Amino acid sequence: MKIHVIIFIVLSFFMASCSEGPLGNMLRVSSDPCISVPSVVSFEIEEQIKISWNEDPGADEYILYKAPDQAVLVYEMLYRGTSLSVVDSNAVGGNRYLYTLGKIRGAKLFGPSDTVLGIGSMVINDDLEGNNTKGQASKLDLRYDANIYYYKSYSGSELKDVDWYYVIVPPRKQANIIVTYDQTGGKGLYFYLEGHAVISITSGDSLSVTNNTDKERSCYFQISPNTSTFISDPAAGGGNLIDYNIFLHSIITP
Repeated sequence: MKIHVIIFIVLSFFMASCSEGPLGNMLRVSSDPCISVPSVVSFEIEEQIKISWNEDPGADEYILYKAPDQAVLVYEMLYRGTSLSVVDSNAVGGNRYLYTLGKIRGAKLFGPSDTVLGIGSMVINDDLEGNNTKGQASKLDLRYDANIYYYKSYSGSELKDVDWYYVIVPPRKQANIIVTYDQTGGKGLYFYLEGHAVISITSGDSLSVTNNTDKERSCYFQISPNTSTFISDPAAGGGNLIDYNIFLHSIITP
């Protein structure tokens, strides 16, 4: 028994001390790295963009490239190492950037990946952000200030925000919702109520949500950007972020 213990201790020490040597190479996974796009988060911190990616057992290092969005892309290496996230602290407000991820195994580079768009901004997400899906919809029972955006790169990469809400409507009642926003420059928003067609919102419109059943209902709807009005020249890319106000104006008998 003592001999087995000694052998185990020696073997453990050998593996720990030689993890970067021949035995370490033997224990590495045999598959090459998988090419995958990074996750890019904008509008979380002023003039900063967070880029992250999943761990890849086949990669020794990760290499992240960045290029200002323009007709002819000029990439620079933003990061090289073993971390799984980077904060780009040089994201000037109003500028668009493209990021692409490569992976290194030995002396070989795999990738880089397709590009992902990030936006430098002095404006951050509204307090309701996270309501990008129906499952995370915000309850509309107060007056809220929110923002929404749409951006597109020269190459067609998009960054789009949508906001989901729900309103609780009593039986046989109608909720009236009002959205106001600055329409300067042809900005526009869409309203989509589940089960109905998408409609354009004119600032100050009363948007009706009707419950025709005999039970109280939670009715879900989405506010989204009219993308064609957010970009003046689609061929050159562009985009915008606008502020809007939304509130439950009244609940009436239709």
